[in-house]
Amino acid sequence: MSLPALKDLFARHRARATGVWRLGQDPYRTVFIESGDIVFAASTHPLDRLTHLLVERGKITQAQLDYAMTSLNPSMSIGKNLIEMGFITQRDLLDVARAQVERVVWASMATPDQAPVFDEKDLDATTVRLPFDTPAMLLSGVLNLGDRERVLEELGPLNQVVVLEGRRYQELTLPPDLVKLPGLLDGSRTLMELSRESSVEPFRLGAFALFLREMGWARLHELPPLDRRALELALEPGEPTITPALPTPAPQPSLFAEIHASQHPTTNLEHLSEALDQLGPEDELEDPFPPEPEIPTPAPVEPALPIHHEAEGSTELPDLPLPPPDLARKPPSRRPLVLLAVVLLIGAAWGGFRWVRRHRSAPPVPPKASLPTPTVKPAPSDTKPTPPAPEVPKPAPAPEPVKQPEPKATQAEPPKPTPPPAKPEPSAVPSKSERLQTILGGDWKRAVAQGALQRKAIQGRWTLRLEIACQGSTVQHAADILKGQDPDLFLVPMAMRDGRTCYQVFYGSYGSEAATKAAAKKLPPPFLAEGNRPKPYRVAQIPDRQ
Repeated sequence: MSLPALKDLFARHRARATGVWRLGQDPYRTVFIESGDIVFAASTHPLDRLTHLLVERGKITQAQLDYAMTSLNPSMSIGKNLIEMGFITQRDLLDVARAQVERVVWASMATPDQAPVFDEKDLDATTVRLPFDTPAMLLSGVLNLGDRERVLEELGPLNQVVVLEGRRYQELTLPPDLVKLPGLLDGSRTLMELSRESSVEPFRLGAFALFLREMGWARLHELPPLDRRALELALEPGEPTITPALPTPAPQPSLFAEIHASQHPTTNLEHLSEALDQLGPEDELEDPFPPEPEIPTPAPVEPALPIHHEAEGSTELPDLPLPPPDLARKPPSRRPLVLLAVVLLIGAAWGGFRWVRRHRSAPPVPPKASLPTPTVKPAPSDTKPTPPAPEVPKPAPAPEPVKQPEPKATQAEPPKPTPPPAKPEPSAVPSKSERLQTILGGDWKRAVAQGALQRKAIQGRWTLRLEIACQGSTVQHAADILKGQDPDLFLVPMAMRDGRTCYQVFYGSYGSEAATKAAAKKLPPPFLAEGNRPKPYRVAQIPDRQ
């Protein structure tokens, strides 16, 4: 038990009971209830006495009270004595009496772990009856509770949704910060979401939801349980948020990089013109085509393209004649020539690049192996006429014909080794111990796959959903509780309304709903505690979405 007196007072109000409600032995507090409404209260606690409240509220001074207590008329009450002496008025006495009743009721609601006693009977005619708004008094008592831990224990997790029932809450005069809450309680938002949307502190919002539930004006539905530590962190005052820095804009690729990535030159002059207008100094100096590694094969093919050397150093034609000075000042007359030159450059460079790739027969040679290559290249060009005899015994051309078959061998190896086919996932249903070890090990991808196989294997039967968990530690905690019983556990994912994916933890396989409910009663105590509701499901009807 946490706050039994609070729950019992609400229960008497809902049942429209009449009688005397008492809490404690000595000292004690007494509340007089008539048809569910609180009409009066008394207390033997020193701080609840009428005389203490009169001094506390400044109606009389302590000296006046001491004087009045020494000269009391025993045939009258203390209040009437004070009125007769002229220290207070009847209005003062009525206001303090109402404050005394509220203090007794609120102190009783905040008393933990103490069960009240209720004597159901009609009230005497001598009992004082003051007009009170009982729901408003109970609401103020709940909102003034300061014991967060006990209130949250009574309420349950803050991931519950609240659905109003009836319109009796409209009779209440709510505090300014809670006025807009009834319009949001449509069952589509959790308490934490309501707190963020209405800017109401989570604990105060939870106390208001507790009041609505105990009055019978609303129902609370639980969503997947929250981690206790996460709940405590959510209730702590948050640190001021710092606006994150703006993301760094991604660098825009240059025109030549786009052309190189597209693997084909562009011929759209309009697009090229627009791109050149945006070209910066870095783009103009960028080398779009890095020099290819030198090919060791002395293949006597077509002559080298002169455009290749120009593309490596500049993006302009070096041999074009400059226009006259008067025309150079007019950009429109030179622009078509520049565009045409750039297009020709790109087309020629692309053709050379494609030719080199098509005739390349060996991978790039390491830097050490490429060192003798420049000395070898002039040898075949000198040996082409073959008249000079001294060139024959030279050692340099001798290894050259030996290296020629190597590129041919590499050309004869086009087929690449095919990767081994992926191993098909096992279709056999994993055992209970395998599924348990997977969950305890935190391999959620494998656990979901195993759960799908188990779910397919027990189609047509019933199973028991223990909980819906959005954190792996919660699932592992449930498995750890059942670890000694060799549990038949499996997981099924569920898509939540807020976009998250959580896990439904299922237990066992049963032939009927009655057998499933009987198995639920035999679960360990943590699954049967208040707030946990194991629910039977037909396997074919397990939901995949909230």
